[in-house]
Amino acid sequence: MKRLFRLGVYLGFIVWVLSWPAGARAGQGFVLDGAFDDWQGRAHLADGRGDGREDADFKALAWGTNENERRLYFMVERQLPAAAGRGCTCRLYFDVDCNGSYDNSVDKYAEVTYRPVAGGGRVAVELYSASGHLLAVYRGRWGEAGGRRFEFAVPMNKLGIYPAQPVRFYLSGIGAGADRLPDRGDNQWAPFPGTVKSKTGVAAVCFVWLAVAAILRRHRIWPFYYIWGAVGFTFIMVLFFQGSLLEYQVEYRTGMIVHRLLRCLDIVTYVFDKAPGTLLVLIKMDESWTTIDIDIESSGLLELCIFLGLVLFYPAYRPASKLLFSLAGVASVYLFNLLRLVLVVVAIYCGGRNMSFIAHTLFGRLVFFVLIVVLYWYVFTRPSLKKVREYVGSG
Repeated sequence: MKRLFRLGVYLGFIVWVLSWPAGARAGQGFVLDGAFDDWQGRAHLADGRGDGREDADFKALAWGTNENERRLYFMVERQLPAAAGRGCTCRLYFDVDCNGSYDNSVDKYAEVTYRPVAGGGRVAVELYSASGHLLAVYRGRWGEAGGRRFEFAVPMNKLGIYPAQPVRFYLSGIGAGADRLPDRGDNQWAPFPGTVKSKTGVAAVCFVWLAVAAILRRHRIWPFYYIWGAVGFTFIMVLFFQGSLLEYQVEYRTGMIVHRLLRCLDIVTYVFDKAPGTLLVLIKMDESWTTIDIDIESSGLLELCIFLGLVLFYPAYRPASKLLFSLAGVASVYLFNLLRLVLVVVAIYCGGRNMSFIAHTLFGRLVFFVLIVVLYWYVFTRPSLKKVREYVGSG
């Protein structure tokens, strides 16, 4: 009877994996089609009216990536000129090596020409090296006929960047009286196109993992059972949650909480409805912006999966103890992660962008590591030592 029950649980878990919804991000990618619903609620910088020439008075610059696609997408919105059919030419400058200079040999700029026409605006993108050498040309009907907005994309390999590499950029008009966005400084961004896993593949991995775990448990090979169960649980949960609605909600809520905590410290930040976990921080030291993306690792979801795997497969604990430690541990890990994110942003805010690496590796991860070690001491090490002393005392 117990075997049938366990088999039913295993099969139910596999069916659950296969029926799990694809997630909030699926189907919300950017499409270069001259329609702009996919840009609503995305990360962007805004600008006021009247600080640029009429045909190049920018209102907003937005950016983003698609899953499984190494292209950077941009949308430019300008204040509508009196002559609706009037076009414009602007440049998007890239500081590829992220050193504050836009004149190095690896740096690039894209010259974008927008011509509103009936049936959709024509957009031409010419990508140049910093020295003015033409690298690539892209064209399409990617703008509005009314002359207000246009979109385009640039491949990462043409820019010479790889996923998660920081890059700086700013938008500028051409000629006297042209606008600039942002007005001073630039925006630093580490673009990372997420990946969507096959649900069938995840289900197959789950089946093999459950079968091996069941064999190890039946033969009471506890050390291997614990290692196989905890590590396998972590990997499967990461695959399972990546790109899902749960990941979207955790990243978004984490970003919102950090945003409100930083507001109490008078640090200017922005969050966006349809850019989960994207936090835009104003670095007052150099009057520039930094885009911080809260992904599955920095949202705490990865650490939560690790902790739950260690607790749920710990043979010495009874179900009631596992439930208690799981609830307390999840709350603790989440709070520790919030503290880590706040410390990282404060360090970058006070020390400038050059503090990014030190802020993440030293202030953030070191503090988080120490707190996690303390948690593991109270959940695993201390109870184990207590039982060992009891066994020695009774022997």
